[in-house]
Amino acid sequence: MICWISKNNLAIMIQQTNLFNTDPQVAGFKLDYMEIWNWGTFNDKVYRLNPQGNNSLLTGANASGKSTLIDALLTLLVPLKRHRFYNQSSGVERKGNRTEITYFFGNYGQQQEGDSSITSLRLRDKNARSVLLATFTNLDSRVVTLFQVRYYSGEELRTVFGMAYKPLTVSQHFEAFDSSGVWRKRLEKELNSGNAKRIIEFFDGPKAYEQKMLVAFGLRSEKALTLFNQIVGVKVLEDLDSFIRDNMLEEQYAEEKYKDLRENYQNLMDAKINIEKTKEQICQLEPIDRLAGELQLIDKNINELQNEKYIVSYWFALRTVKLCQEHLDKYKSELRRLDDTIKANNAEKSKLEDEKSNLEVAIKSDTVGQQIKNIEKEIQNLNERFEERREKDDKYNAIIHILELPQCIDSLTFERNKATAKEKKMALQKLLDDELSERKRHLQNEKEDIETNIKSCLETIKYLREHKNNISGRVAEIRDEIIEHIGATTDEIPFIGELIRLKDNEHEWESAIERILHNFAQRLIVPQKYYSQVNNYVNNHNLRGRIVYHQYDRVGSLRGFENKNIQENSLLNKIEFKPNSNYIEWIDDRLYSEFNYMCVNALEDFNHINERAVTKEGLIKSKGGKHEKDDRLEINRRDNYVLGWDNRKKIESIRKEYDDFNCKLAVKKNELNELESKRKELDKLKDVYSNLLAFDKFEDIDWQYYLIRINEKREEKKKLEFTNDKVKTLQQQLEEVKLSLNGIETRNKELYGDQALLKAYYEKTEKRCSDNLTALASMDSVDIDEFENSNSDLLLVDLADMETKLKFMQSNIDNKIKNKQSEKYNKESDCERMIYKFKHPSDEITIKFRDWRSDVNSLPESVELISEYQAFLKRLNDEALPSFENRFNKYLHETLTNNISAFRQFFIYWKSSIDNTINQLNSYLRDIDFSVCPDTYIQLVSTKKRNVDISDFLQSLEDAIPNLHEIKSTIDGQRIHFEKHIEPLMQRLQDEQWRNKVMDVRGWFTYKAVEFYKSDNQKRNTYESMGQLSGGEKAQLTYTILGSAIAYQFGLTKHGCDSSFRFIAIDEAFRAQDEDKARYLISLCKQLHLQLLVVTPSDNIHIVENDISYVHYVERKGNTSVLYNMPINQFKEERQKTFESK
Repeated sequence: MICWISKNNLAIMIQQTNLFNTDPQVAGFKLDYMEIWNWGTFNDKVYRLNPQGNNSLLTGANASGKSTLIDALLTLLVPLKRHRFYNQSSGVERKGNRTEITYFFGNYGQQQEGDSSITSLRLRDKNARSVLLATFTNLDSRVVTLFQVRYYSGEELRTVFGMAYKPLTVSQHFEAFDSSGVWRKRLEKELNSGNAKRIIEFFDGPKAYEQKMLVAFGLRSEKALTLFNQIVGVKVLEDLDSFIRDNMLEEQYAEEKYKDLRENYQNLMDAKINIEKTKEQICQLEPIDRLAGELQLIDKNINELQNEKYIVSYWFALRTVKLCQEHLDKYKSELRRLDDTIKANNAEKSKLEDEKSNLEVAIKSDTVGQQIKNIEKEIQNLNERFEERREKDDKYNAIIHILELPQCIDSLTFERNKATAKEKKMALQKLLDDELSERKRHLQNEKEDIETNIKSCLETIKYLREHKNNISGRVAEIRDEIIEHIGATTDEIPFIGELIRLKDNEHEWESAIERILHNFAQRLIVPQKYYSQVNNYVNNHNLRGRIVYHQYDRVGSLRGFENKNIQENSLLNKIEFKPNSNYIEWIDDRLYSEFNYMCVNALEDFNHINERAVTKEGLIKSKGGKHEKDDRLEINRRDNYVLGWDNRKKIESIRKEYDDFNCKLAVKKNELNELESKRKELDKLKDVYSNLLAFDKFEDIDWQYYLIRINEKREEKKKLEFTNDKVKTLQQQLEEVKLSLNGIETRNKELYGDQALLKAYYEKTEKRCSDNLTALASMDSVDIDEFENSNSDLLLVDLADMETKLKFMQSNIDNKIKNKQSEKYNKESDCERMIYKFKHPSDEITIKFRDWRSDVNSLPESVELISEYQAFLKRLNDEALPSFENRFNKYLHETLTNNISAFRQFFIYWKSSIDNTINQLNSYLRDIDFSVCPDTYIQLVSTKKRNVDISDFLQSLEDAIPNLHEIKSTIDGQRIHFEKHIEPLMQRLQDEQWRNKVMDVRGWFTYKAVEFYKSDNQKRNTYESMGQLSGGEKAQLTYTILGSAIAYQFGLTKHGCDSSFRFIAIDEAFRAQDEDKARYLISLCKQLHLQLLVVTPSDNIHIVENDISYVHYVERKGNTSVLYNMPINQFKEERQKTFESK
């Protein structure tokens, strides 16, 4: 079958059969030029290495400065120091002598000082600046310029990392460099303004710079930069297997995956240990808790018994007083009655004696008429006394009616009413003197406090309206005094808080941010103009308060030159500055330095931020692990807020507070008025009781006595008026009077005896009453209703038996208390032993649970504080144990279902990645000519390594994947699988040496190179050990393998139109005896279309001169180096002239 193919299609097919485009204009980034300023011995002026994207040669005498230029190139392309190694061609013995610091200072030698001191000789000091810059171009007009600027800040060498997407030069763009950041801002404004994409970028450090460079050049990973460094000082490979594994296969972060797994496993084990520890603590605390309950019950019983004893004493004293008072009242009443009776008898006796004398005289002379007149006069006197007592009785009855007391019909009721009135009056007086007076004083104090707050609000509002800011009080007054004294304005010496406020859409964060910035906001900014005057005033005056101020000068800080790392949720993004203020940049720097807090909505996020974080609720995490939350009322009130240059909201808030205080004042005034009304009412009632007590004796109102006497006299008068036998009648009357006198004397004698006995009883009872009243005065009042209800039989005990009954009951209670105290002592001893064991556990406990002591350290060893052990047990049962169990089950589930599977999948993916990488490398090697005549190519082959440790690891990893049906078949299926398969694996992985061996998937295989014929793909040779090859064969294989690594890492593609890096440098790799190796290397670079910078002494130039376009010649002049650039043809002409002149 014949197949016709057009010329165009044929050309495309031919091109696609070759991995590397043979077009000399192939795309890829190549070095256009590199500029250095103050680097090593290249001093003071700018030197440019200018290959213009072509192969070039860097040459010069030994120690002229060639490696210095190569190290500059390495510094730009390999920014991380741990991946970069300088001065490779100088030999291992001198490695490390050259550093960024020595290059910055331009060290060029050493000088002996004294016997032992050696000083480095330098071209520059710390005031110098050093710039490295390299521009790479692509055929599609893309440009990438890398630059680094170094300068000293204090004792620290600092570096600015940057990248631009256009050509830059030191003279045009870097001579105006300054550490204050003005240069940087000007450069950003010049290059980035008006462009949708940033033309120039600055980076926080070498890592971010490196990552951006990898993307810009299309490099596969950071290994590409390490490979570039290795190529510079290329050496023949001695171990093919190690080179392929370490330099051509990507290392995955297996240790990080292990750490993630270990962290979850550790969380799981911590939870498990915590569960066991908590259960052990609960087991030891439960007996203590039971004893605590028993001790509490005993204490309760003892308290009840002591209280009962107290109540018994109180009740018996109270009851005794009451019975004594009742007896005393009876004795008083009886004594008054006896006294009144004796007085009445004596009065009657006196009258009878007078009557006797009168009768005896009347008998001698008829005086009946005179007697009637005397009787009439007596009746008149008796009527007057009757009316007087009747009027008093009416007044008395009116009072007891008001007081709702019983109507008085006898002396006993009168005395009871009098005792009641006396008791009520005393109670009212106590209420007036104690409770109402105290309440009035308390209300008056509250009223005065409110009035003080109202006055303060008015003064604050007045001040805020006059000054238009949010900062008031003494600190604001101090500022006013300062500026008045020195003649400044508030705009010139502002509070920081007057220049900052919260953005309108961030008010939910106002309280938290006010707390953080409160003190900072009340600091003054003092410009240099007034600095000395302010110091003078503050130093020489008693400020009667505190002021903090900052000296302001216009010199910028280095921070302005560096990138500010401000996250989206930073506090700094939630505030804004007052427009047109001169101090904004200064405040911005201070805020970034001191208050770059993350505002987090979730406490979980807060927990994972090391420092400087705040929640909406006001929990603040500062540097050094300090945490703070201030919920004092005065802190959270809006009238305490200090941020902002407009105080209308603050005035509105204080005005609302002023209105609230006025409302509270009205309430207090009303309460005081009500209290005064109640006092007047009680005073009036007390006066009524006083009026009742003004009636001292029942006789004062007993008008019945005079009514009887009046009737008797009237009857006596009637008899006299109707008698006929006057003398007989008089004699009869005389006998009756004598009998009456005898009866009165007999009765009085009996009454005097009764009176003496009653007085003795009265004195004895009065003393007993006084003793019990004294005892009651020293005792607190208690409720005795329940006691009386339970012991109602005691109400039947007579006064004479009270003391005996009291002693019996107290003795019985004392015996019960003694028994309970003995029981308490025994249980406390048991409890002390248990507490000591809990606080001082055995070595077995402390070894297993290392934080046991810290858990219980704060618990007291005193039995008196046993409640803290009960509270600790409750927390363990209610919070700790459920939390640890939930956490264990959660971590167990995650470990079984997610973490182990993800860990295993990571290694599966890595193995697949290695297979893909080798296949891709082989596709590159397929198109690289390894040898010619016959034409061959190299392929890499990986073979599974036979290793017991690796096999054990893979099998354990496989076994650790759970069988869901198996683990769900029992309740503890997950736990059993964990203990049987996962726990042993994790314990084995703790061996770091074993872990590093089995977790590097690259080490699961051995690698070798196999040579194939291109004609039929048949195997020609296998290269496993470099030792079996000659020097030339080793070099050829080395360069071939390096070529595939370059193609893989530098992003070289078939079409050559994507981003790729097409530049390498080789430092002193060629020697006269290695011409074949050199030519093979150059041929390889041609196949890969790589721009080559060769570094070699001038006597080896002939090896490469036909393959280069430019020569860069370095010459040492004294202590400095200089660089010349020329086309190769010019170099050959100059060289020829030199030869001819010789």
